[in-house]
Amino acid sequence: MPPRSGNWDDGRNRAEMLKKMARVLTGHGGRIVPGIARAAPVAGDTLLPDAVDVVVIGGGYIGCSAALTLAERGVSVALCEKGVVAGEASGRSVGWVDSQFLAPAKMELISRSKTLWSDMNARIGGETGYRRSGVVSLFADDSARNFAAGWLASVQGMPGVDARLVDANEVAALVPGASHAFAGGLYQPSDASVEPRLAVPAMAAAARRRGAKILQNCAVRGLETSGGRVSGVVTERGPIACQSVVLAGGYWSPLFARSLGIPLPQFHANASMLSLRPRAAHSPEISAWGPGYVWRRQIDDCYTVGAINGAVPITPQTLRHAFRLLPAIRAMWNEVDPVLSPSAFLADLRTPRTWSLDDVSPFERNRILMPEIRHGFLDAAKARMVTDFPVFEGAEEVERWAGTLVTTLDNMPVLSAAPQLPGLYLGTGFYYGLTMGPAAGEALADLVMGNTPQLDLKDYRYERFFDGSRLVFRS
Repeated sequence: MPPRSGNWDDGRNRAEMLKKMARVLTGHGGRIVPGIARAAPVAGDTLLPDAVDVVVIGGGYIGCSAALTLAERGVSVALCEKGVVAGEASGRSVGWVDSQFLAPAKMELISRSKTLWSDMNARIGGETGYRRSGVVSLFADDSARNFAAGWLASVQGMPGVDARLVDANEVAALVPGASHAFAGGLYQPSDASVEPRLAVPAMAAAARRRGAKILQNCAVRGLETSGGRVSGVVTERGPIACQSVVLAGGYWSPLFARSLGIPLPQFHANASMLSLRPRAAHSPEISAWGPGYVWRRQIDDCYTVGAINGAVPITPQTLRHAFRLLPAIRAMWNEVDPVLSPSAFLADLRTPRTWSLDDVSPFERNRILMPEIRHGFLDAAKARMVTDFPVFEGAEEVERWAGTLVTTLDNMPVLSAAPQLPGLYLGTGFYYGLTMGPAAGEALADLVMGNTPQLDLKDYRYERFFDGSRLVFRS
């Protein structure tokens, strides 16, 4: 994803390169620490069903959206989560439903998701925290405006795009209280806000009310096949017979797929965030992306604040795909720091490719994945935001956390049947899982049921990685 503010160059000046090299060697941000869920607890099922039509692996935005859609359509479904619902990335994001500066190829999926999000509270009879707050990207200079104008031209007339350039005066009206005038901004009213702590748990609860089985602390160790197609899963609690499986395991999807002999090129970045409770009675309603920070107003009037740079651990997996990853790293240069963490490298090296389905799997050894917090980056982001917007001066810090985002070689998720194994469907590689989740779950439900998806999934097919297609990084 390109930077949305600040200097819109490629970040390759000598000083920046030296800083990045120093961060590579420190390895800070790549380590995995004991995980604690942030999401609201979900009442789950304790009894394992003997058989269902579909098993969904993974209790995040994609998996719960698929399970909810299938249950609403009368399909019997069990969702298996190795930890707790939204315990990992889905409970740790900034909380935006947005599409600014994203590739035209993604707009159809995002537009459908925006529509589904807008009706989600009514659909599930619960609180996801959805609010149509809008998002504004703040420009530090005219080069940012020029970049934004180019993006607007590339998505002109596409579904769900209502973004427009705004001048310094309108920025001041949208986000009052700045210490200085910005060069302008890009404002999209249809962008929205969702509470990561609430959204997926509320969706999972709704799916359960509609008949889905929600099985937490129930890792799927592997699949059973019959006649060359999926016939069931083997969980740590026992087997479940089924006709289809949806793999929506986020960070864990490549490991599971690899155990089946299915290569799935995916890599991840670790991002850090904090929440603030401002003292001022009047603070910004809108979500904003500024130079070096992002924020979102929560429904409790606190603010989620994020540092822009994410840490990308250098592991045997990333080295294996190093040449093919170069376009992605170059495109995301301003927002990622490759880091060499010995513990992350060794953990990946020691993880088995296969395991016995009668023994403890790697998924049971790490119930909730959580990377270390990059406190220095958060301190810098908070300081820059307070400098730009003094209304946040003296705000009480409530919490700090970190989460893992995943993506693919071309930054396009996978929404596809797995051609190697009939009955297996892949929903993974979502750098924007919150934004895309509802539409992705709907598309997966269509694929599983043999329906023609509402969306064109050509660009999301699995085969593109291996059929000789030219992979082009898409923001």
